[in-house]
Amino acid sequence: MKHDSYNEQRERGNFSFPVEYHYVTNHHPRYNMPYHWHIQYEIIRVLEGKIVISIDENEYTASAGDIIFITDGCVHGGKAFLENTIYECMVFDKKLFETNVGNKNILQKFFEHHLIINSYFNNEYTDIHRTIWTIFDALKTKSSGYEFIVLGCLFNFFGLVLKHNLYTKSFTNFISSNQKNIHKLKKAFHLIETSYSQPLTLEDLANTSGLSPKYFCRFFQSMTNKTPIAYLNYYRIECACSKLISDKDQSITDIAYSCGFNDLSYFIKTFRKYKNTTPNKYIKSYFELTNK
Repeated sequence: MKHDSYNEQRERGNFSFPVEYHYVTNHHPRYNMPYHWHIQYEIIRVLEGKIVISIDENEYTASAGDIIFITDGCVHGGKAFLENTIYECMVFDKKLFETNVGNKNILQKFFEHHLIINSYFNNEYTDIHRTIWTIFDALKTKSSGYEFIVLGCLFNFFGLVLKHNLYTKSFTNFISSNQKNIHKLKKAFHLIETSYSQPLTLEDLANTSGLSPKYFCRFFQSMTNKTPIAYLNYYRIECACSKLISDKDQSITDIAYSCGFNDLSYFIKTFRKYKNTTPNKYIKSYFELTNK
């Protein structure tokens, strides 16, 4: 797969161990995952509650004990279905395997998308479940030698996928029209991420995707369950949440303006719509619960 120019540009872990771990509760500023994509792989395990994850054209509802696997390059986002949902994310780069032993020809079938690993594993996949649980427990505790445990279990995971045929074969000469539009949609996500603080219109988003506003709006809503402008405002609120808890020197008004809102009352109204609370109460609740 050739990736478009936009992806979530972040360093994962460090050079020798490119793995990143997140523990996410309803107090996390990115509790509901904005749509994005990256060139790394991601594994999500649900500890409590339920979360709905969209991956390209598919949607999965994962409950406690379920596992979601996200292939590199897929547009994905998530929303907690229950208020008490807790989940963990692991993001890893295929560079992790470059200097390690193993049949790289087989691994390349995954990395070059000739074999597409299944996205959803419930509790019935006991060996997969056991392996992924070991990975997350190692990442959470970071005891001596945890890197070897994680790497070994990832090899085991790929082996189990092959053993049980938990994949589909990719036909590289066939790309659905929706898949082509997903690549165009990534350009709209790129514009939102880089320019959310600026005035953006439906026409701006449609033009950057190379689609007519009417078709773009319909396709965008079918993928995200939000109109483009509703999603833009949702993304702005997610960014505001991060700034509210990370930049104590900025006033709420300054943060509102820096996130693309030119009216404080509208910002508060929109914030309440997506977070069911006000910015002031959100800050107070966050710092009380995290003891910061």
